[in-house]
Amino acid sequence: MVTTFLKLVSSALWAKLLSWNGRTMSHQQFLSLMQLAQEQAVVGLVSQGLMDSGVRLEREDALNLFALQQGIRQRNRVMDEAVVQLCKMMNNHGIRFFVFKGQTIATYYHDSSLRQSGDIDFYVYPDGWDKALSLFRNELGISINDLHSSKDVGFEWNGVLYEMHRQITLFTYPPHSRYWKKTVMPEIMASPYLVNIDGCEIPTLTPTYNALFIFIHIFQHLIADGIGLRQFCDWALLLNNIHNEKLIGNEEGCDDLFEVEILERHLKGLGLRKAYSGLGAILTDYLELSEECFPFAISDTDHRRVTSLWNNMLKMGNFGHNVEYKHSNMMAHGLEHVLRMTKQSRELYHYAPAEAWWHIPNIFKWWGMKIWRMMRR
Repeated sequence: MVTTFLKLVSSALWAKLLSWNGRTMSHQQFLSLMQLAQEQAVVGLVSQGLMDSGVRLEREDALNLFALQQGIRQRNRVMDEAVVQLCKMMNNHGIRFFVFKGQTIATYYHDSSLRQSGDIDFYVYPDGWDKALSLFRNELGISINDLHSSKDVGFEWNGVLYEMHRQITLFTYPPHSRYWKKTVMPEIMASPYLVNIDGCEIPTLTPTYNALFIFIHIFQHLIADGIGLRQFCDWALLLNNIHNEKLIGNEEGCDDLFEVEILERHLKGLGLRKAYSGLGAILTDYLELSEECFPFAISDTDHRRVTSLWNNMLKMGNFGHNVEYKHSNMMAHGLEHVLRMTKQSRELYHYAPAEAWWHIPNIFKWWGMKIWRMMRR
């Protein structure tokens, strides 16, 4: 079933039809396939791959498949409208921001409505943070969670979940954190890039910084609690688009171009150069991305290790949703979570030693603070 799943995902990603006319799929096979698609957050792609393949489904399964896909398409329309509404409102109030991940990455899909959407992440420049908080809380009357978080605050508006970021990512190793804040983030803020969603120009990351950030997002979730194939699909389509659209250049000031030298310099500064190629083997070996589209060479060692990575993704599921805990008690449940994250760090140590190692004491620091707060109640 895993092989069938991957073929369907790849066929939808690259718009390559599978010639499965005459093949049949039982109800149980269909259920197993869609469960895997849900675990990996690629239901839209798998459903399209099935519809285009010509495979015969039982009537009930065919109807359910159509309903699932229409639900994903409708949700994407809602999310696109929400991003446009956010952009217009922020512009009208003179608040500098950019949207990242989500609907902006969906623009790289040949059919953006096939991407399984989540929430809307956007970064607000420091000079507009208080103004944005006041806008959402006081003018719109929205209840905002985690007001004192150092990274982001969350809220729901018109049935859509938002995360408003003051930082778009965090690192566990202090030198990497300093490098990101002092070197990378100023460059990101200085070079906004526009993508078109429903006729509205949405500010987002340039191709270079998108290729950097999408990977960082994947790695940090993988090392913490697991990540689904959806994020790897995003990464693959971004790199494929960069290669095929020839968004490659070396001229200074070419903000709309992809610059491999900048990407590599920042990956080395963040201790993630080896991890970029190592995880990139998922794109070539499982998602059929051409290696010429990948910015760096993928070694034989990377290809040999990729099976272990893939098995880890299958086991954990998107954001660790596959993991079953043995204990429901808050303390025991939390300890299980800590031990699981520690194991993830050990398994990924090869790719990024500093980040993996420093992740472990940070996990126990987080756990200790949680226990301390519980004891004070």
